[in-house]
Amino acid sequence: MAFLCFLSLGISVGLLLGWATGHDPGVILGDLFEGSIGDSISIGYLLTAAAPLLLVAVGAVICMRAGQFNIGQEGQVTLGAIGAGFVVFFVDGPGIVVIPLAFLAAAAAGGAWAFLAALLKFGRGVDIVVSSLLLVFLAEQLLTGLISGDGPLHDKGGGTLGAGTASQSPRVPEKAMLPTIDVLGVAVPFAFVLALVAAILVAWFLSSAHAGYRLRILGQNPTVAGTIGISASRLGSLAVAASGAFAGAAGAAILMGQSFQLNPGVASSIGWNGLLIALAARTNAGVSVLLALVFGAMVAGGGLLGGDGIPVDIVNVITAAIVVALLCPPVLLAAVRRRRLRRTVKVA
Repeated sequence: MAFLCFLSLGISVGLLLGWATGHDPGVILGDLFEGSIGDSISIGYLLTAAAPLLLVAVGAVICMRAGQFNIGQEGQVTLGAIGAGFVVFFVDGPGIVVIPLAFLAAAAAGGAWAFLAALLKFGRGVDIVVSSLLLVFLAEQLLTGLISGDGPLHDKGGGTLGAGTASQSPRVPEKAMLPTIDVLGVAVPFAFVLALVAAILVAWFLSSAHAGYRLRILGQNPTVAGTIGISASRLGSLAVAASGAFAGAAGAAILMGQSFQLNPGVASSIGWNGLLIALAARTNAGVSVLLALVFGAMVAGGGLLGGDGIPVDIVNVITAAIVVALLCPPVLLAAVRRRRLRRTVKVA
């Protein structure tokens, strides 16, 4: 209940900020609702936008529960899209073969990219925040090289707009485009079903599985974890790699379900927003599902704002207000508890 209250508070603050800049909150809210849940097509757009966000978020939840702070999901999404691209454009076969292979390649690429940051931390003592962030920029440069000039993924002229000159790949063949599942008239994207199943499995893993219990111990108290035989370097590296694998799968979902083409902006801040979802959900995989839908609604509904003369950037303002509203209470409560504890110690 408290979570929903803070979520509502964040949305309200965002709408008030929109009103302060001269825009009608009622119109903003109406456009967001109409564009995200106004009809079956809008709901499909919402779920399509939410799918990669949820995949990134559940991976980040695993990593943070282990006490590791990988912030390089944006680069891992990019590597996932690259890995999926090599399968989609070079593997000849039916969609039922190509699509699973593309997801596996994407997860492997994203996981390997994240594992580099883990190796730098546990092997060389480089802070994972620094290394994972630097790898984001390296991933972007790698993608640009692969889809430009003589790069193996460059569209050299297959009828695509900008072919031969623009930094882009060919268009994903129809056989590799993700299917949808009809549910009560709504075309539910396969990527969202995959992300939802992943969230459920991760929630179960962290709460019930023995390995999940060991992972939580490592995150809560590394010293205790060491005394009972839990290897921080081994389990921590696996958690970081797992978060990268989920982000990589998100890259495949974007390529085969949204952009249908590799370009320099293929990740489109999905990695950053997925990380924000995990933080705002307080590393709860179940809550991440709800927040991914909220973020997806902002993306799907934001497209209607321009028609009413409202800047689309107002969506970013509302999203930021939601994140702040959800993150501030636990931080403030922790500060209050520390202050009370210091007072108690002084009195004693």
